[in-house]
Amino acid sequence: MLSETEITGKIHRKALDLGFSACGFASVEELTELRPEFQEWVDSGRAGEMGYLERNMDLRLDPGKLVKGAKTVISLAASYYYPIPQHIPGSPRFSRYALSEDYHKVLKALGHELLSWINTEIGPVRGRVFTDSAPIFEREWARRAGLGWLGKNGCLIIPKKGSYFFLAEILIDLDLSLSLPSSGLLSSCLLSSSSLPSSCGTCTRCIVACPTGALAVDGPMDPRKCISYLTIEHKSAIPAEFEGKWSDWIFGCDICQDVCPWNKKPLHSVIPEFEPRTGILGIAAETIENMDEAGFIQLFDGTPVERTGWTGILRNFAFLSGGAK
Repeated sequence: MLSETEITGKIHRKALDLGFSACGFASVEELTELRPEFQEWVDSGRAGEMGYLERNMDLRLDPGKLVKGAKTVISLAASYYYPIPQHIPGSPRFSRYALSEDYHKVLKALGHELLSWINTEIGPVRGRVFTDSAPIFEREWARRAGLGWLGKNGCLIIPKKGSYFFLAEILIDLDLSLSLPSSGLLSSCLLSSSSLPSSCGTCTRCIVACPTGALAVDGPMDPRKCISYLTIEHKSAIPAEFEGKWSDWIFGCDICQDVCPWNKKPLHSVIPEFEPRTGILGIAAETIENMDEAGFIQLFDGTPVERTGWTGILRNFAFLSGGAK
């Protein structure tokens, strides 16, 4: 019979073989200490139009409710970083993660492959795979699993690998607590930047670089000011107060990651589905301006850009062009 340490070692190696960049483990428990802070964050209105963040509070704080008898969270990170050509000034810009296949489908498939392997090689378990698809504090579980820390830009930063990662989780009813560290690598809390670890030190590059002031030294980020939120999750008209704040981001934003010193030498992805589509790279403004719905579907089908839809991209383009409406 395998020891728990041998089991976690085998799962870790298999995860890397499948293309994941990091794998860690944490014991399932209710995150009761996060409830007051998260509730205050929601009550302050920082969720903006992301109403889903206000729902399922109990599930979000206790992942054990998502899988009967769940004992362990397997936290997984997958790099999506591929080198891309230098941006052409004046052309519409898409966040790096949106240039390729939709990560939900890719990581779900890889996660199910890992879960199937566990059932075959380790023993029968009850489990579920998640990737940005359930009310789970993904970054907090990744932190607890020892993958990294939460940076001042709100991203999970993995030592010597950077922050260009998608996250996924597998909840299983196999108890691996004896082989887990008592607390992950770090002890920063989920939302508060006041207790960030020293790994970010006094660096404020992301805060200074954010053109809309979404990041702050003395508090959590304000998504309502984030370019990614405004161009994707915010469905109504982009507030006029942001006119002229940015000139090229049409879907998402990478500024706070691009300036981060930890991303000086980011880990490259080994997952072929995350290689950027050539049709999106360097797309001309005229292409977006003259694009009909059929053209949008042809170019962005199967990518994260589908989330905002054709009308959303046109709205964002109009805003960049000074015609916000």
